[in-house]
Amino acid sequence: MATSIINKALRYVYMHGYLYRVIEKRHKEYVRQIRDRKDEPVRVVFFAMSVSMWRYQHLYELIRENKRYKATIVISPSIDYNIEQQRRDVKALRGYFDERNVPYVDWQEDETFDVRGELNPDVVFYPQPYEYLLTPKHDVTSFYDRLVCYYPYAYWTSIGKWSYDFHFHNLAWRLYYSSKYHQSEARKTAWNKGRNVRVVGYPNADDFLSGHYVDVWKKMADDKHRKRLIWAPHYAVTPEFGLIARSNFLTMADQMLELAQKHTDDLQIAFKPHPRLLTELYRHPEWGKERTDAYYDKWASSENTQLETAGFVDLFMTSDAMVHDSGSFAVEYHYSLKPVMFVSTDMEPLLATQGELGKAAYKMHYIGKDMAEVEHFICDVVIGGNDTMRSWREWFFNEYLLPPGGKSVAQNTLDDLTYSLFVDEDEQ
Repeated sequence: MATSIINKALRYVYMHGYLYRVIEKRHKEYVRQIRDRKDEPVRVVFFAMSVSMWRYQHLYELIRENKRYKATIVISPSIDYNIEQQRRDVKALRGYFDERNVPYVDWQEDETFDVRGELNPDVVFYPQPYEYLLTPKHDVTSFYDRLVCYYPYAYWTSIGKWSYDFHFHNLAWRLYYSSKYHQSEARKTAWNKGRNVRVVGYPNADDFLSGHYVDVWKKMADDKHRKRLIWAPHYAVTPEFGLIARSNFLTMADQMLELAQKHTDDLQIAFKPHPRLLTELYRHPEWGKERTDAYYDKWASSENTQLETAGFVDLFMTSDAMVHDSGSFAVEYHYSLKPVMFVSTDMEPLLATQGELGKAAYKMHYIGKDMAEVEHFICDVVIGGNDTMRSWREWFFNEYLLPPGGKSVAQNTLDDLTYSLFVDEDEQ
């Protein structure tokens, strides 16, 4: 016990008193080296973990066209997921990039591509703020001496150390955050006082605000228009990391299919599970692989239902409403300005984890405690059109969701990247 406490104390002193400061100095020296290389392009690597977590497409396209940079995408699934889900994620990423004629370094299960040795990146854009997320040769712990950058994979609303003060947050070179609110939270919470934070807007805003959407909804045989509802359950079917089991999937799973069958004539429902839910259900003693696969297949094959496991922007923007218990979607769906219900039997524990922005986002929701209230929302608000919260959602949209400076998020990011690497004398 005493040894464990001493080891933790020594690690804390090492990380906070030595490593964080050393890495900051190394970053400044690395920027100087880039400037000294003159006409040699800056080598940028983007790690792509899954389509649903991919936030860098617009930035990649901008950087690819800029002669100062050489950009490469590397497919690398999360090793925290089971092998079946890793393969699904890789297959979806291949399809996504192939459809856009975007080259990439493919994933190899038997012989992992050595990014550091083969590509020697100067700048690394990482998918999530967690260490040991990817295979060791790809993991962020192998690149802290380079210039690690990060877009949040969700519109962050939680407060506290785990949101802003992991080792990643203090060791990354640039954290490109969504709003001044997030910068303020980082300054209050992170050890480095958010010195590496820049405000550029939420990356998915460039897709949500584009005005160009693909209709991804299943075409019905009778061509009759039906209201389009998304059901998006979170993966946390059991408590973890000291947090509540926020997902209502286990209690709603069968009832949502029954509801879809009940409303065949006036409703289409898209099942949009959190990417990690598949892995969690495979592990669950009452579900497992066979039952989970059969359940997912039921959504994919039923008359007025569909399974969505890839992107969500087109799905959101061509829908009529959503029911969910997911943290990130609590903000992101507001880009659609459509009515949305959050399912929770007790909002107090959740709201206790939220800052001002998060609490505002949840206030823009209808709240449902059980399936009876979910069905009332669907019948009254979605099908019946009695939406009383539209003006509130419009306020939230204008207050929090628009990128700063009248530019795209990708352009704001590239502007800062170029300024930081080639102009800002404070980096020298």
